[in-house]
This record gives sequence, C-alpha cells and structure tokens, in this order.
Amino acid sequence: MPEARIKLSDTNNSLRDAVEALYAQFLPYRLGDDFVGCDCCVSPSRSAALAAKPLRSLTYDELATYAFKAMSTWGDERHFKHFLPRLFELTVEHRDEFVDLAVVFGKLSYADWRSWPRREVDAVASFLKAYWEYQLGLDINDPHDNAIDTVLCAEANAFDSVQPLLDVWLATDLLSARKHLAAFVLLNGDDLILKRRLWNSFWNRDSNPYREVISWLQSDKPSSYLRGMKLTGDFGLAACMLDAIRAAAGPRSA
Repeated sequence: MPEARIKLSDTNNSLRDAVEALYAQFLPYRLGDDFVGCDCCVSPSRSAALAAKPLRSLTYDELATYAFKAMSTWGDERHFKHFLPRLFELTVEHRDEFVDLAVVFGKLSYADWRSWPRREVDAVASFLKAYWEYQLGLDINDPHDNAIDTVLCAEANAFDSVQPLLDVWLATDLLSARKHLAAFVLLNGDDLILKRRLWNSFWNRDSNPYREVISWLQSDKPSSYLRGMKLTGDFGLAACMLDAIRAAAGPRSA
C-alpha cells in the first residue's frame, strides 16, 4: 500500500475533473430538515454536525460512519446524493481507511444508481473509470499489495459487469499495471486453486462481476499481458501462479 496518503491535487487531470463533475451534477441535492438516522444508533446531534459544515469541508473522520450507514440506517437517497461528491473525493486520500471501499461504492447499487438521471449516471461512471485508471498507474513495491484487489472488488459492487475495467487493465501498457496484476494473482491464487474462490470476503460471490473475474484469470489474456514486461523479485512468481490457476480450472477456451 502507498506509504503516504494521496491528495487529490497530486493525482491526474482526469480524476480531478471527474470529482469536480460530481460536485457540479449533485449540487442541487440539499439535506433539508429530514436528515436523521435510526434512533438507536445515530443521535440527532451527529446528523446536525454533518449538516452544519460546508460539504467540501467535511473530513474523513466526520463521514466515515455515515458512509457505512448511508440510506440503511442514516438518511435517504437524496441525502446520499448530497454527500456523494465529498465521499468519493475522500476515497482518493483514504482508500484504505474506510470500513471497506466496497461498502462505500456498494451504496450506489443500494440506491439503484443506474436509474438516476443520465447526467448523474454519466458523472458517477466517469469517476469510477478515472479512479480505476489512476489506481492502475500507481506503482507498488510489495508483491502482496492488496490495493488493486480492494478497488476492483469495490467497483464490482457498483457495476453489473467489470469486463470494461478488465479490458482497460489489459490496455494499460505500464509496468505498474502489470505489478498490480501480479499482486492480484499472488493474493488470490491459493484461494482460486484450492477453494475456487477469490480471497476478498467483500465480493458478492453470486454476482456476474465475481464470475467474470474468475473466468478472466483462468483465460489466456492476463497471462499474455503479464509476460509483456519483465517483472523482478517475487512479482515474477505471478506468471507461474497464473499457469497453476489455469491448470486447476481445467481445459477451457481463452
């Protein structure tokens, strides 16, 4: 994982522009007087504290609990849309600190975001794409880094299909993206071979994205991509692990 937090200002134009587009599209959503939580777990003072501050001033510490409880026990869809731009902006700096990123992005499915107005859907989709592409470009030094595993699992909780994300991965001709693939393979390899499942417990194992990722790892394409650049150290072990994953799956087409 990164040794220091990443500020949005230190990312790329695509991600910064995507965040600003979220703020622009969700600006009309105000909290109103009905922003309350479940009586047994959210005090009125906590709701009032969030409502009292400008959206862009809210911190991770102030929003972390809301991110976990949004719409289920705290507020409704309108309130979630109000906080969405800031929540997603904070996932850049605090990716590894939320209860799990899959919960944050999974709130989109909880809110049936694909049914939202087209401009809102497009803004969210653009952010998720830019976020994914940015993560692929971040270099890692630990062959067991779980950053890309965290992000892929999280975005899978928002999408009906992650095939476009996998296609972007294979189209990203960077050493960092191959190192992320190596780390992803090494992290999931034993579970795939021995238990035929992915390692991260936040995957919905009945979902289409879950099946897509397993099928993808068992195909020829990731192996060919991984071997497109020389990986050193333990990163280089991933190619053999992919071969073992494919062998355990049995004969199949690419």
